[in-house]
Amino acid sequence: MTSSSHSSTEERSERTAAKVAAAQELLAEQVAALRSGEDWQRFLAFQAKLHQYSPNNVLLIHAQHTQAHAEGLVDAPEPSCVAGFQTWKALGRSVTKGQHGYAILAPVAGLRRLAVDPSGERRLLDAGEQARPGETEERHRLVRGFRVSHVFDVSQTTGEPIPEPTRPQLLRGEAPRGLGAAVLALLERRGFSVSTVADAQAIGGANGQTNWAERTVVVRADMDDAAMVKTLVHEAAHVLLHEGAPDHLLPRPLKEVEAESVAFLVASAHGMVTDDYSFPYVAAWAGDDPVAAIQATQRRVAWMARVILEASPAEHGSGGKVPGTDLAVDGARADRGAHAPEGGVAPLPEPMGL
Repeated sequence: MTSSSHSSTEERSERTAAKVAAAQELLAEQVAALRSGEDWQRFLAFQAKLHQYSPNNVLLIHAQHTQAHAEGLVDAPEPSCVAGFQTWKALGRSVTKGQHGYAILAPVAGLRRLAVDPSGERRLLDAGEQARPGETEERHRLVRGFRVSHVFDVSQTTGEPIPEPTRPQLLRGEAPRGLGAAVLALLERRGFSVSTVADAQAIGGANGQTNWAERTVVVRADMDDAAMVKTLVHEAAHVLLHEGAPDHLLPRPLKEVEAESVAFLVASAHGMVTDDYSFPYVAAWAGDDPVAAIQATQRRVAWMARVILEASPAEHGSGGKVPGTDLAVDGARADRGAHAPEGGVAPLPEPMGL
């Protein structure tokens, strides 16, 4: 390699790194701004008033809701927002006449009072008994047992509209030519096959889905080319970042923040504007402190975005969008051949110190 070509490669790498860094900063700023907006604040305040349920109660709620749906008592096939009668009333909604609450096990709280002497010795206080002079009192809440309580799904209520956060909006138009095929090749080199399904209903309402056991990635086909390619990048980020220990043990919200952040960075570098999808999506998964969540994943996300960008033949140095229909998963596979290169899975480069 000549000195000039080496310099040119370094310059391209530096430009790519600068674009990735600028896009990461924009993502953090805009997600934080979105979460501080009025609509999000109303939604978070609403969510804070709803109870959190144990896994056993979630199973009880789901089973009873499924039965109610089978009997035609509720329209929604799955439960969503669930709360008690008085909570719904406080939120401006009323339980519809004829609806029956779902039985759950509610803890019966108790109080354990201990007297602690100066030496640190503790003794249990009876009801009404007070600590002696020189002693201090400790109080500990505990569960004395359970009682049956009843809750109602939002589909069983009417009244004030439920606040909702900003929803992700699908990308429109065409993707830069070659980007989808390059990501497809990355996935196939990792041993994953890629195909399409008719619509989101076929994969539980998602735009794309990765099946680790079957080593497959599927993307819904009823989207514009740009949205299909961006979804493929999102799923590729899952495959490349979250396969194997310890990364597959990361909490799902963190995985989703990482995958969508990678998709946003790659799309941005190619001149594809995904703000209306990526900002709400990341905001929904990022928790109470979205900036902290984005910063915690910044190094891995930047590394993976650069891996994908370096594999893409599409123009992304200037950020200009190159027109041209892309994904067509089956067609791309037919053009390149369906088999991954011989010699097994190509290792990824180590993350760079960014």
